[in-house]
Amino acid sequence: METSAWRRLRHLVGGSCAAALLAGTVGVASAEAVPQTTKATVESSSAAPLQTCTDYHYDENGTLIWDPPGCTPP
Repeated sequence: METSAWRRLRHLVGGSCAAALLAGTVGVASAEAVPQTTKATVESSSAAPLQTCTDYHYDENGTLIWDPPGCTPP
């Protein structure tokens, strides 16, 4: 009986350790999968103009230029 109790205890402790390692691994993997937002990305997205373009023209190289500068093309 005593051997069986120790065996059960070892299996219980081993299973608990394996579960803890697995939970930690899944937690790290999910944390790495989430894109990190830095202060620079937040500022650049908030600084983006919300104004739509009203006109366009072509420069001397034939490149399309939207007006006003920095606007969002339709």
